[in-house]
Amino acid sequence: MGYPPDWRRHEDAAAVEALLSRDPFAHFVTSHTGLRSTRIPLIADFENAAPVRLRGHLNRQNPQAEDLDGQLALATFDGPATYVSPNWRTNLKVAATYDYEEVQIRGTVRVVSDIDFFRCLVDDLARMIEPQHSEVGAYPVWQSSMTPPGYVERLFPAITVFELEVQSTQMISKLHQTYPEADRRSIADHLTRSHREGARRIAEKIRMQLED
Repeated sequence: MGYPPDWRRHEDAAAVEALLSRDPFAHFVTSHTGLRSTRIPLIADFENAAPVRLRGHLNRQNPQAEDLDGQLALATFDGPATYVSPNWRTNLKVAATYDYEEVQIRGTVRVVSDIDFFRCLVDDLARMIEPQHSEVGAYPVWQSSMTPPGYVERLFPAITVFELEVQSTQMISKLHQTYPEADRRSIADHLTRSHREGARRIAEKIRMQLED
């Protein structure tokens, strides 16, 4: 029996792209210098609706950056997640759990020693992420060209820039799919009233599945 079970595996390419774009702050996991994980923003490049490459960077002092070229890595992108109480189901004897979504991408890392690649990376990240925070003020999207002369050149030696060539992509979606419709509607109703954004997003996704 495979894990995660088939009912948790989400094959919708559009859903994968939406999660990677909305929640780009990933766990970047490697094991070549001991098992290590760093939270970093990663941007995905797509071909034929599938991610083929992740681009990112690490502080060169990070042990993960040592001998990184050619290493296998795992990047996990956290979507919404929320606690689900047994009180929200018809059968109170079933234990509490979490509903969540995430994308796991595995591949091989290639270190890139190209300052223009780095410029493009940080500019693309800003173009993707800054509009998601427009509520803090009507500012122009930051770009590396706004920095003082020589800033990027001074920064670059302290950074390890890389791309991860994607070998596999898996989206996991645990939304009480195996439970009765009445339970799922009750869970969605309770989560909608939560002050937590992740809970409300899970409620919306449960309702979307019920309507399919």
